[in-house]
Amino acid sequence: MLFQLVQTVYWLALSMWFGGAMFIGVAVQAIHRTVRENKPLLPHVLSVNLDDQHSTLLAGAIVGNLISALTRVEVVCAAILFLTIISQWFLVDLSDTWNKASAFVRSGLFLAATVVVIYNGWVLWPKVMKTRQAYIDDADDPDKANAASERLDRLQRDSEMLLMVLVFLLLGIILFSGNISRPITFHTGG
Repeated sequence: MLFQLVQTVYWLALSMWFGGAMFIGVAVQAIHRTVRENKPLLPHVLSVNLDDQHSTLLAGAIVGNLISALTRVEVVCAAILFLTIISQWFLVDLSDTWNKASAFVRSGLFLAATVVVIYNGWVLWPKVMKTRQAYIDDADDPDKANAASERLDRLQRDSEMLLMVLVFLLLGIILFSGNISRPITFHTGG
């Protein structure tokens, strides 16, 4: 019964985390394309030097808000997975070499995915938002604005790359979770 509960919670948390990361990974491109095609004007960003950049700023703000919300969900999923992975070490059949190797791989991939989430959500995106604000603040100074724009583009590309890395790490966890089994117990009559 405990094994089934741990596995159910494990798969729910893993699927929610993977689904959220996959959604954001796909949505980022769609958001940037859709906003760019509609050429919005942000009334609070008034500068002649930002022609055609309003869409970049708006799309970045939308993605930033999505990543902020996703990061909270991912942290909860990571905490739940942490507890269930620890439980699995005590509940699964580790006498089989492949099961033991898979448990090590799952644990390593989980740690890497957690580091990616923490870095992307709490280190990289605050830098993105700070650079975005610097870009807006310095819009009337082309030298500063161009440097901030280049940095903003690079940081956003880094975040998108980290999202794809996260998806592949979580996919790896899924692939190495297919063999999770409880130890075989034999009942003797008596």
